[in-house]
Amino acid sequence: MNTAKQINKCLDDMLALQAEAKRLHKEVDGRKKLVNQETGEKITKKQVLELAEVEITQIKNELNKLTNNGQNIKGLFDNEYYINDMMQDKLLVKNNSK
Repeated sequence: MNTAKQINKCLDDMLALQAEAKRLHKEVDGRKKLVNQETGEKITKKQVLELAEVEITQIKNELNKLTNNGQNIKGLFDNEYYINDMMQDKLLVKNNSK
């Protein structure tokens, strides 16, 4: 996978996590116990949001590693040969606005 695709995947994953955390924050009562899908144990809304923040931080670290803290991507997305997938962008915006 090339660098641009790796960066886009990381950004998509981060946006999905942020959208899910925002939805959870808005829709779930803070006193309600949730179930961790991986372990089956009961956890709180606060713990879920903290886990999401940890995952977002890991994605940011991966982005920094891929881009050498932004130094390796200058001109990558704004050059004349880069083609942005507008349909995917529209789909992401639609899914994140729900």
